[in-house]
Amino acid sequence: DNLRRQVDRLIQDPRAHHFVSGLAHQWLDMKRLDFFQFDVQRHREFDESTRAAAREEVYQSILHLLRSKDQGQLQNLLKSDYVVVNGLMAAHYGLEGVVGDHYRKVSLPENSPRGGFLGMAAINAMGSNGTESSPVERGVWVLRHLLHSPPPPAPANVPQLSRLDGKPLTKREKLAAHMEEAQCASCHRKIDPIGFGLENFNAAGKWRSEEHHFTKNRKGKFQLSKTATPIDTSGKFHNGPIFTDFIELRELIATNHKEDFARGFTEVLIEYGLGRPFGFTDEDLANEILIASKDKQYSVSEFIHALVQS
Repeated sequence: DNLRRQVDRLIQDPRAHHFVSGLAHQWLDMKRLDFFQFDVQRHREFDESTRAAAREEVYQSILHLLRSKDQGQLQNLLKSDYVVVNGLMAAHYGLEGVVGDHYRKVSLPENSPRGGFLGMAAINAMGSNGTESSPVERGVWVLRHLLHSPPPPAPANVPQLSRLDGKPLTKREKLAAHMEEAQCASCHRKIDPIGFGLENFNAAGKWRSEEHHFTKNRKGKFQLSKTATPIDTSGKFHNGPIFTDFIELRELIATNHKEDFARGFTEVLIEYGLGRPFGFTDEDLANEILIASKDKQYSVSEFIHALVQS
């Protein structure tokens, strides 16, 4: 009981932010957010201030759950009816009435695409190249970090999609080229549908219903097409249910994969807490933490308590 009280005090301490940011970087591969500069012509709004604010939204959302006494369930990171944002991120999401640098819990309208990791600008920005969204990167990220089912590394000598740059093709048409390769098809049939389900978010995480394409003009420069293509976000989980849009995709993940998500979080928490890779000798510890946290509806603080008490 004394140890539990000490941990609770540390959770409320300002230094807990350092713990959460370090955990998030390891858990969510946050370093990808700094891999590239955003194209200022296509995504003028995603400058360095927005990038920093989007990163902080991830930290503050986890910290909010860690400190919440009655609504700290891990599954709120899969789907929630609120966001934890400041004025800058609220404006990025089109939410009114939020001003200032302070991050706070803001309720969302029904069927909002925000709420949870999948609606966050930082997560969607990491699934891009700073210019265009990448269904492959996003699909792999979801499989690895949300569904606890990482695909194997891409085989050598895979044809690059860059060879199709400048051609008036949709992303589905471009990625169909991978499906023609036998060594690619087995993984891409699992990856691509999830990535397509997130295509309503552009590279900067802004919501859209159609996509303008960039093609080369006679001078060899890229220019925005005058017409736009409606975005098709329907798909099907490999050996699983179908979904018609992003809202249904998110609902299926939040409903059917809570335990997978909790398992992945547990393994990363053990890695981060012990400072070494998770191994087969840690299986019993992971199971103990999962049992303890499940009894508390997967409260984030319970994962911490169970690890500290072990």
